[in-house]
Amino acid sequence: MAQKTPSLTAAKPLQIFKPGRHTAMSGQALSFTESDLAATCAAYDPAKHEAPLVVGHPTHDLPAYGWVKSLAFSEGGIDATPAQVNNDFADMVAAGAFKKISACFYSPNSPSNPVPGVYYLRHVGFLGAQPPAVKGLRSPSFADAEEGVLTFSEWDDVDNASLWRGLREWFIGKFGQAEADTVIPSYKVQSLEQGAQDEIKEAAAEAATDTKADAETATPQFSDPQPQEPTVTPEEKAALEADNKRLTAELAEAKATQLHATHVAFCDGQPGLLPAWRAVAVATLDHLAAQPEVVQFGEGADRAPLTDQFKAMLAALPAPVQFGEVATRERAAQGDATGSAIDDDAQFAEGSDPERLAQHKAIKAHMAANNCDYSTAAHAVLK
Repeated sequence: MAQKTPSLTAAKPLQIFKPGRHTAMSGQALSFTESDLAATCAAYDPAKHEAPLVVGHPTHDLPAYGWVKSLAFSEGGIDATPAQVNNDFADMVAAGAFKKISACFYSPNSPSNPVPGVYYLRHVGFLGAQPPAVKGLRSPSFADAEEGVLTFSEWDDVDNASLWRGLREWFIGKFGQAEADTVIPSYKVQSLEQGAQDEIKEAAAEAATDTKADAETATPQFSDPQPQEPTVTPEEKAALEADNKRLTAELAEAKATQLHATHVAFCDGQPGLLPAWRAVAVATLDHLAAQPEVVQFGEGADRAPLTDQFKAMLAALPAPVQFGEVATRERAAQGDATGSAIDDDAQFAEGSDPERLAQHKAIKAHMAANNCDYSTAAHAVLK
C-alpha cells in the first residue's frame, strides 16, 4: 500500500499499514479494523519472528536490508521501528529511490504464523527502484503465492523488470559491464521486460476468468484502496434513463398504431358489422391488445384469448337485410327490350334470400292496396 516517501533515520518509525478495506493483487478484498491492527502490534515479538526490511516481496524474505525492531499502533495505523539498517540501502531510501512501502502479514490461521489468531507481520517491502548491491546477500527471487501469507503492495512485473534493469545499470556504473554481464546478464533482464509486456497484453483475458484465490490459502498482494472514478455521471445516467423511457414509449406507440390498423382492416372486412358499430369494435380490439397480459375467456378446452373470440363473433354476424332496389344490367336490358318497366323491383336483386324476397313482395302489395308508404306497409306485414 502506498505511503509517504519512507525514511530510515535511526529509530524513526515508518507507517506501514492503515485500517480499512484493502484489495489484493489477486482480487481478494479484506477489511482491517483498528482493533485488528492493535492486536498485530501487541503480538509482534522479534524473538518469535523478526520481520526483515526487503525490496519488493521476495520469496524467503531475502535479501534483508534491515529489521523491524518493534510495532506500535498510533495515529490510525501501524508504525514500524527499523533497526540494523544497511547503510547503502538507507542512503537510497533517503535519496527517494523508494517511493512506496508495503507490508506482508501471516494470516491468523496460517500454519506458519508464529502467533496464530492475529495478523502477524512477515516483512516490510520497499518498492519503486532497484535494490542496492550489498556484498554477501543473495539476489532476490520472486515466487507465487504462499499459503496463509497476505502481502499488501503495488508490485507488478513491470516494477520487477524495471528494478532489474536499474540494478544492472548501477552495476555497470559501479563495477563495469563485464562484471554486470556476469551477475545480471542483459538477456535475462530483456526476458523480464518482455514477460512484463506479455502480462499486460494477457491481463484482459485473465480478468475474464475468475481466478480469485481462497482467503486462507492464497498469498494476496494488497494495495491501498484507490477511489474509483464513476464511469457514468449522474447527469449522463439521467439522460440515458430518459432516452430509454422515450424509446420504450415510441416503440409501444408504433406497435399500438400497427395493431390499430390491423383491427380497422379486420372490421372493415366483416359484412355483418354495421358501419355505426365499427368504431366501437375497433376500440374494443385496441383495448384488449393493450392489456399487459392476454385476456382469456371460457372454461377448460373452450378457454381462448378474448380477442380471438371477439373477432370470431364479429365474423359470424349475418349480413344486414337490404330493402333497397338493386338494378342489374340484364334486368334493365330486359325492361328496355319489352318497352315496359318491371313491376316488381325485387326482381332486379340477384342472389336475394327467397324468404326475404317474398316479404318484400308482400310489402309492395300492401302498399298498392292501401296506398301507403313502404315503412307503414312493412310494419303491417311483418308485425
